[in-house]
Amino acid sequence: MPGGQPAHGFARHGSRGPRQWVAPPSRRRAVEELRESLRAQRSVMVVGEAGVGKTALAARALEGLTVDGQAPVAVALTGASARAGLPLSALEPLLGDEILAYGSFARTVRALHDSLAQLSAGSPVVLRLDDAHLLDDASAQALAWVVRQDEVVLVATMRPAGASGSPWLELWKDDVVERVDVSPFTVSEMEQWLAGELGGTPTADTVQRVWGETQGNVFHARELVRAEKASGALREYESVWVWTGRATPGARLLEIVENDVSRLSSDAHRALEVVAMLCPAPLSLLLDAVPQAAVDELVHGGVATLRPERSAGGGSEIVVDLAHALYAEAVRARVPGGRRREVLDLVADSTHAATGASLLRSVLLAMDAGLAVGPHRLESAIEEAFTLQQPDVVVRLIDLALRSATVGGDRWAQLMNWRAQAWWAQTDLVRAQHDAETVIDTLRALPTLDAGLALRLADAVQVVAASLHASGIDVAEALRVVDDAAAHLEAVRAPGTWRAELRATRLTRLGWGGYDERAHDEALALLAAPRVPATAVRLVAPTALRLANAGRFAEAHALCERHVPIAVAYGERYRWGVGEIAMLDAVMRLWSGDVRPLAMAEDPEAGAPLDWVATQIARGITGIAFGVWSQAATDLRAANARLRVDDSRALTAYTTAAEALAMAASGTTRAAHHLLDQLRTVPLRAAAALEPEIRLVRLDTLTWLHDEDPAREAASLAVWARERGALRVELEALHRYVRAGHHAPDVIARVDELATLVEGPRAAAVAAHVAALAAQDADLARIAERELNRCGLWLPPVEPPVALTPREREIASLAAGGMTSRAIAARLTLSVRTVDSHLARVFTKTGVHSREGLIAVLR
Repeated sequence: MPGGQPAHGFARHGSRGPRQWVAPPSRRRAVEELRESLRAQRSVMVVGEAGVGKTALAARALEGLTVDGQAPVAVALTGASARAGLPLSALEPLLGDEILAYGSFARTVRALHDSLAQLSAGSPVVLRLDDAHLLDDASAQALAWVVRQDEVVLVATMRPAGASGSPWLELWKDDVVERVDVSPFTVSEMEQWLAGELGGTPTADTVQRVWGETQGNVFHARELVRAEKASGALREYESVWVWTGRATPGARLLEIVENDVSRLSSDAHRALEVVAMLCPAPLSLLLDAVPQAAVDELVHGGVATLRPERSAGGGSEIVVDLAHALYAEAVRARVPGGRRREVLDLVADSTHAATGASLLRSVLLAMDAGLAVGPHRLESAIEEAFTLQQPDVVVRLIDLALRSATVGGDRWAQLMNWRAQAWWAQTDLVRAQHDAETVIDTLRALPTLDAGLALRLADAVQVVAASLHASGIDVAEALRVVDDAAAHLEAVRAPGTWRAELRATRLTRLGWGGYDERAHDEALALLAAPRVPATAVRLVAPTALRLANAGRFAEAHALCERHVPIAVAYGERYRWGVGEIAMLDAVMRLWSGDVRPLAMAEDPEAGAPLDWVATQIARGITGIAFGVWSQAATDLRAANARLRVDDSRALTAYTTAAEALAMAASGTTRAAHHLLDQLRTVPLRAAAALEPEIRLVRLDTLTWLHDEDPAREAASLAVWARERGALRVELEALHRYVRAGHHAPDVIARVDELATLVEGPRAAAVAAHVAALAAQDADLARIAERELNRCGLWLPPVEPPVALTPREREIASLAAGGMTSRAIAARLTLSVRTVDSHLARVFTKTGVHSREGLIAVLR
């Protein structure tokens, strides 16, 4: 943004080192690249869009800089100080008040030379120029001349459009100056930056929302964070930051927009309003309202960008866009209501295929302005909001749409059900249930129901049953709602597919409630030959979960694989189907011994919204599988903070247990005990199907803590799992029992039997380890333990002989598992030198001298 630095001023950078700085690696590399050029007395252009941090990088590069052993004199100028109609005005700090008296180019550059020589007093001079693209031609050409003469080292920040013009393009092409391009943050870089800015861990969905609102623009991100912290929408829960609000432009951003807009001509101002309202605006459409020169002015000033985008006809067209949603929001705040209607009328007959956030924005603005929005466009906007995981926007859209919907009609019922799903996505179960019950009560009051309305009623029943179950109501109450609806629909002889829908709803609730074998067989039969394929999607996850707990991994994987295409094709019937199936399939692979990184389905063409809470849980589970305990604890703590805000998530018991394990394994025992205490009070609700895994994770946590009898817990879990057919968990529990020192022949025999029933490499590795322990063969046990590590099971030391820090123990465990220092460094996001330093301390403390020797020490 213009005005990032004072209009003029001089500062000498002494020997004081750089301040503590938290920044992603790409920014650190850019600073080092800048410093290398400056040390070599090479001028540099720092190029990037407004707000990406160019000025901050230039300032950081100058901190503590020395050139030939001397601290350079830094002279600060800014193109923003240029005054229209007054050539060389930006150079006034160097040329003095008589800038109009120079008269010729030669006199101007001589005056620049003399001024710089006087300032330097024999020291190197670094001329720091911000917003170089705003300089008038005379100032730019004069500065270019002194740079070519090697009289000054220049650090100039500018936008890409300015860098492509004279004289900057020629300086770069002639190799007179270096060029460092600065891009907006990626999502991962935004996560790192937010962690440093907030001083804590941001949840995954908070990172995604901040990045989505700012597109990685660090200036807008900082302003957004400040505004949302001040409003209370961005809140801290035990060092985890959760954003629950809606982005609005802060006062500082509005001030900057005013500054930018004040520089525009009237035509460019009108063009900016159109672009901000449509965001993006097709160039052909924009040129119907303003001349080409106005568009060029926006682009040259760095306010807007041109890019190709797919058109409705299948080809491509050029669109004009503002790079940042918050900037567009700030511009829109200045547009009067009448002007809004005028601009929005421009797109009434447009063939521009708006998608994503631009579609949502244009539809919301049109509806707010009282303009008619066709059903197809509205439904497309609602689908986009679900896909972008913005259920609050879904609610806003539907609130507006319901004003014109007839109560009791098909469109009204569909909108109400969609709003119930949006409340559900925000885990506002009370409102979700209320909307769905309103649909049920209204439709049941009608004398007759056609197939469409009967389907709407069945959809509403599914939401009510799920809400009741997730709220802690007994599954029988949820099933009663299903049965009552079925009886009514039978009584009014409603046509359609509602029977298949209600049957799937019943079996889904039983599945997540940990259903009996007969219901499980019925679910398998329905999934094998569903009468209505779309109805079966929500039944896949609980059914596959039961198969996995029984050790039937191949069948469970085949079930998931077969239904992913169906979930994609019928995404509007169950919006979370693709992500839910993909997530569970990855977890089941992990249980079988496949420790490839877990990944959520991120197919943008699937039309399935991404659950970022589930993504963060997946990252935590992956950390556990690789023994990266501190990272696992961080991710799971962040996920649990979000779940506590959302309150009624059925996953809370599972994630609490997983976080307790990560905390215990990383040496944070007090937090692990606290989480175990919480676990005792967390209801399973609609996640009873996960109880076998929750109990197993709790057992492993107790084993890491060394303060309870793991053998007794393991024996109890083995009996419990066997009674429920959870053979996978029974095998794991017996393994922990044997590892605690109990080698009874009947236990060993049962392990051998289970190893033939439970599929996957992990079961074979567990059996091999049990056999080695029973034979008391230490060498075979070490080999088997390494194989368990490769399958995702990291065993706690039986009696820790030395006091290692959590990080030392984590690195030592990975090293003992056969990983190189470079591989450990990559996994833990550390330098190789840091890893080796930790290992050196471990070797000193333990008295061993090899990675192989660590195995015995850590046992």
